[in-house]
Amino acid sequence: MGSHETSHRAPPRVLVYYDQADVFLPRLAARFPDATFIACCSHEQLAGLLAAEQPEVIFAYKFGPQPFPRPAFLASPGLKWLSVAFAGLDVLLPFDDTKLTVTNASGVAATEMAHYAIAAILGLFQGFPGHFAHQAARRWQYGEIRSARHATVGIVGLGRSGRVIARMARGVGLRVVACRMRAEPSPEVDRVYAQADLHQMLAAVDATVLCAPLTSLTRDLFDQSAFAAMKRGSYFVNIARGAIVREEALIEALRSGHLAGAVIDVARTEPLPPSSPLWDAPNLLITPHCSSEYEGWVGDAADMFADNLERWIADQPLENRVRSDRGY
Repeated sequence: MGSHETSHRAPPRVLVYYDQADVFLPRLAARFPDATFIACCSHEQLAGLLAAEQPEVIFAYKFGPQPFPRPAFLASPGLKWLSVAFAGLDVLLPFDDTKLTVTNASGVAATEMAHYAIAAILGLFQGFPGHFAHQAARRWQYGEIRSARHATVGIVGLGRSGRVIARMARGVGLRVVACRMRAEPSPEVDRVYAQADLHQMLAAVDATVLCAPLTSLTRDLFDQSAFAAMKRGSYFVNIARGAIVREEALIEALRSGHLAGAVIDVARTEPLPPSSPLWDAPNLLITPHCSSEYEGWVGDAADMFADNLERWIADQPLENRVRSDRGY
């Protein structure tokens, strides 16, 4: 091969796992006319299509009541690249990243998740949980709000969403620090704490935003000791995964007043059952895992996959490649 030539793969066979693939599949087919796209619109079709088509590439969303079909995907003969249309890979762990390339859609909803986080932080400082409770009780209750003017926000997990949150937080006048696996400096924050120093960071901040992936390293990370390490009267926001938090510890921190308030977009069990004690926890606002699912996100995730598919065909490094059970 001459120095001016580049390597290219043969047009791939791509299985698209989504019950609404017609939203974007024509756009993919038009962009890659030589590739073969196979739509799998139900869990029941999957085994047969994997056996018959043996795709080289799978692009997969989560849909329907069935669990994400991790065993079927990982056992698929001939599969070389699995691209998931979401950021969290807890439904896929563990996998052998020496045998299978896996990418995610990290960053596709970073702006919307950052908007949610900033709204949650400022809403907590403004006393929104209390205002909502007073409104439900039809009670006009005056009280001074708490200023966020000199507050410090701590971000746990400094991936794409974490970095956008950091920039927006600085934009509204907040000081920002972060915690991740290694304490490598980042221009988006004033200080980075190593994973081992999480509790030190929690003790120094006025609000904590959790946006780390769920892995074996982060499961139950926010337990009783973590909440106890937080500055008394601080706030907590979770836009990551429910299983990173011990819910009984969160509830106790709120009931005791150690935490002044919290906003959570995720829970260990989703949908959150009516019997969950989270519903009655004081100064807690709960949203139904919606911070990342904005109008148009399905198509945007497909476009992100298409950009990576161009790289795949050109035999170039892929964006958003992830490793099995990575840290934060």
